Amino acid sequence: MLSMIFSGMQLIKRMAKGLAPAMAGLVVFLSAWVPTSLKAERLFWSSNIDAVNLRSNGGTMQGDYAFELGVFTGGFIPTSANTTEWAAHWVAAQRVSYMDRDSNFSGVFTVENNDAPFTVGANAYIWGFGGEGPIKEWILFRRTTWTWPAPNPFNPFTRNWNANAANVVVLGSIQASGSPYLMKSAAMVDGRPVITWDQWAASELAATTLDSPSDDPDLDGTPNALEFIYGTAPLSASLPTATPAVWRVLGSEYFLQISVPRRLDRTAAVVVEISSDLVTWNSGPEWTETMEDSTSALVVRDLTPLSAGLPKRFMRVRVSP
Repeated sequence: MLSMIFSGMQLIKRMAKGLAPAMAGLVVFLSAWVPTSLKAERLFWSSNIDAVNLRSNGGTMQGDYAFELGVFTGGFIPTSANTTEWAAHWVAAQRVSYMDRDSNFSGVFTVENNDAPFTVGANAYIWGFGGEGPIKEWILFRRTTWTWPAPNPFNPFTRNWNANAANVVVLGSIQASGSPYLMKSAAMVDGRPVITWDQWAASELAATTLDSPSDDPDLDGTPNALEFIYGTAPLSASLPTATPAVWRVLGSEYFLQISVPRRLDRTAAVVVEISSDLVTWNSGPEWTETMEDSTSALVVRDLTPLSAGLPKRFMRVRVSP
């Protein structure tokens, strides 16, 4: 590299003296050439090797996780309250897989330009996500000094962005000491964080003493436990949430079936019970069959058909936050 620049400088001097006019094109080429390895800043973003990294339920992160380095567009600021909007504003610069073998993630990204939205000074984030089925796992974090750099062709610098240095954790949690874990992701359903009864009650029932699962402070006929799983307001009276029951016809037999539009982002056990006399109630695989368990509804049918001997069948929903 140095010898080529020296040769270029000698040719420039000769041109100035009129000694090598025919080499002008070559001189321009040499003076504009910079090795690709020096065209940018490098971002080394990672987490510590052999760290303890957990899912929301305490299980360990595995290879179903991926991590992305990126920015949010249009001045969007991610919070735990606007998680459903993150994807629409997120642009990833690089994605890497979580490595089971080393219990970490790592990537090296070379900044070669500042095309939008990767403008100089843009806040950089690391977004990790994994999980299977309707419940996903997310973690989003950054450090206040993690801002997008400009390419530096003459004095490139490697910036080290490690998870244990994060001081802004939008979702999930990070323990800089690595004990009892380094990273722990948060459970998500439909782009929303999973909410516990205690979290919900502290927010929604703070203005009332009628704050137990069985209380009904707004007197609309829906106890707090059901308001919790339906996602309705416990202090604002409204019509009860519909839980339509229908007769499901299988062959020549009729079975009672109910649909419960509960939210999966609420941590509660939802059980459908069956009865023929409103006195004795039963539940479980001997009595009912789950037909659908999705983000939109829990659909359960009775396994005992309507008959002359059992002319009445009843269903109810029991919730344990």
